[in-house]
Amino acid sequence: MSDTPKSFAERFAALRAERGPFCLNLDPTPGLLADWDLKDDIWGLRRFCDRVIDSADRQLAVIKPQSAYFERFGAAGFEVLADIIGSIHALGSLALLDGKRGDIGSTNSGYADGLLGPDSAMGADGLTVHAYLGFAALGPILERAQKLGCGIFPVVLSSNPEGRALQGARLPGGETVAQGLADEITTHNRSVAGDGVGPVGAVVGVTAPEAPSIVERLPSSLILAPGLGTQGGTFDDVATRLGSARQRVIPCAGRSVLSAGPDGDALARAIGEHCEAARKALT
Repeated sequence: MSDTPKSFAERFAALRAERGPFCLNLDPTPGLLADWDLKDDIWGLRRFCDRVIDSADRQLAVIKPQSAYFERFGAAGFEVLADIIGSIHALGSLALLDGKRGDIGSTNSGYADGLLGPDSAMGADGLTVHAYLGFAALGPILERAQKLGCGIFPVVLSSNPEGRALQGARLPGGETVAQGLADEITTHNRSVAGDGVGPVGAVVGVTAPEAPSIVERLPSSLILAPGLGTQGGTFDDVATRLGSARQRVIPCAGRSVLSAGPDGDALARAIGEHCEAARKALT
């Protein structure tokens, strides 16, 4: 029997077939804690996350904790984050940590060792990263992801308008920075996965005007697609604008779902409705 772990893409495909492709953003913001009548402290954070996990049950393919909202509580927040990632795994879901790390050399190795894979302190199955110190500088993270079957999601085209000046800037060859990064990702994935889906996905905001053309350049990647719900995008937008990657898209939303809480039954229904809407739009 091979000791090679299943890739993030393979595990997502199996969960997608069972549960649909929707990813819930786990964003315990101060505002949401207040809306749920929870204190803005470590105990409020833990209660919030536990309620979400209980309501999620086994409905979701992917849950994406936003590291910033845990880090603001210091070491205790990291402890809660690690516990919640364990709870996500107990549901059979993939834990995609939204940490947007990215540096060079040994620093990236430290991020990878601490956050990514079952033998790390955090245990995440996937990690969002930045590649603006150079895609090749992500080497230690890419190597660990490949070895352990994890997923890496560089921000290629974000949904926030402030990012467009940099992402749309032209490289010497005439392509934009986003296009150039997409091409580097595709080259890497083909080098390690051939014609399959590789370990390097891409964050592509569904509301960004250039999203369809960027996705065309990423035929070997999972596409993490923010911009739904309160940011204005819909599942129909995902299907229309990112249709060429229909089987590889991971649409994600948070506030539009979590606002249904703190009532557990209402939150469970909201999660189920989003899962079903994503399944229908992307089938």
